[in-house]
Amino acid sequence: MFFKRNAESRQEHSKCHFNGHCEINSLNRHLCSSCRLVKCFESGMQIQMLRSSIIKKNKTKRKIKETERLDILTTLNNTNRTQNTLNSNRLQSAQSTFSINDWNLLSNLTQCYDELGGFSLVQDFIREQNSLPPKARYKRTSVSQLILSLIGRSQLFYENNTHFISLCSHDRSILVHSSMKYIGSLGACFIIRNNDLWNNLIFYKSAENFYRFNTLAGTVRILNQLDFDSTFLKLALAILVFSTFDYTYYSNLAPVELFDIKTILHIQNIYAELVWQYLTCKYNHKQAVVSISTFIRCLFFLNDAIIDAIEIKQYKDMIDSVIQQTKKTITLCE
Repeated sequence: MFFKRNAESRQEHSKCHFNGHCEINSLNRHLCSSCRLVKCFESGMQIQMLRSSIIKKNKTKRKIKETERLDILTTLNNTNRTQNTLNSNRLQSAQSTFSINDWNLLSNLTQCYDELGGFSLVQDFIREQNSLPPKARYKRTSVSQLILSLIGRSQLFYENNTHFISLCSHDRSILVHSSMKYIGSLGACFIIRNNDLWNNLIFYKSAENFYRFNTLAGTVRILNQLDFDSTFLKLALAILVFSTFDYTYYSNLAPVELFDIKTILHIQNIYAELVWQYLTCKYNHKQAVVSISTFIRCLFFLNDAIIDAIEIKQYKDMIDSVIQQTKKTITLCE
């Protein structure tokens, strides 16, 4: 400890009163720090071997690594900025490709989805839970209420869609019954993923008490596929609103047919072409194919999860409640 405290500041020590002729041993070493320090150096002790020097070296190495990391991050940011600029340029050049109706439709869909307020709802939920004592956070009731709220807000996607409102009440009812569980569940998954809530262990455990293991496993597969930009998802959800895609089940009841299937197929084509146009303009042909393929894969995962979840009474009651509320609201809006 003496050498560590005094070696690097040896020039500041007072000189020996006996001109450096002290005989230093274990009994009198405290009498002359100057001669004691000299003896330390004569015995082979080195400043370079001190731990403080090693720490300084490590700090220097850390500083170099941090500088390198900052350089890498700067390079990545510049790359991302360049990519965003290219994407922006592609979208700007698309103004000549998109018709006025296309731009209006894209704008209305974006506004319609933003009105759902799902992201702000989850952020408020997280803040509220974090303000509670640890043992009171993310209880099953609050988690199920959040999921119900997210699924429930998807009814605005039907109410504010002029193409959907233009259909007869019979066809609207069929489409709501077949697609609501997909629209609501997929939208909820996307919002939960983007708020990183699924990686919260307490939240996951509460959801585990509500859903089955297979349902959660299917949900995880869905979350891993949802690496989309929000505009593409909004367009994809619009396609699902008019989709007859549904899981297969057996019933003694005769199937209910759509009255105006041609109009519905025409609307599907409008949104499908808009999706393709948007993806090829923002990215490129290859990325457009990848995005659509990934979304289709995601739908199959979602279908598997819903087949399992629909057997859970709470989930079935939740979906039925949202469907009935949506049908009632749309009827009142007529």
